[in-house]
Amino acid sequence: METDGRLGRPGGGELRVVLGARGGEGQRMPNFLVRIIDSKEAVGIFAVSDIDDLFYWIDEVTDVSACEFAEIGSGSIIWEGPAKAIPVDLDEMPDDNDPTPVLDSIGEHALGGMWFNGLTQTDLEFTPCADVADIAANDP
Repeated sequence: METDGRLGRPGGGELRVVLGARGGEGQRMPNFLVRIIDSKEAVGIFAVSDIDDLFYWIDEVTDVSACEFAEIGSGSIIWEGPAKAIPVDLDEMPDDNDPTPVLDSIGEHALGGMWFNGLTQTDLEFTPCADVADIAANDP
């Protein structure tokens, strides 16, 4: 997978939402806003079943120990106007090596609910990932 080198995440500065929860029926699915501790650069919004899943998905795009997270409420991605049909044809994606559809390639979109508020709220309490678990012990 090619990365942009800054965060070790694919493609560069696009906003991507990764939905990777393994939760069962009726299980609460928390949503987390994740950013780089030093630069405050956004990493993503993650809907996961627990902290282990959160760390797994963060690790897919950057160094977990460099990140901090804040729990945010429910939210949405809304396509505002013409959008591509889904499922998206991966042959039409701009990067054949990245199977994650880039939101912009589907259509113009906006974030709704607490996901939008999380990007603009100044009083969110972020927790460094390293404070929650011994991340180094989890690395091979």
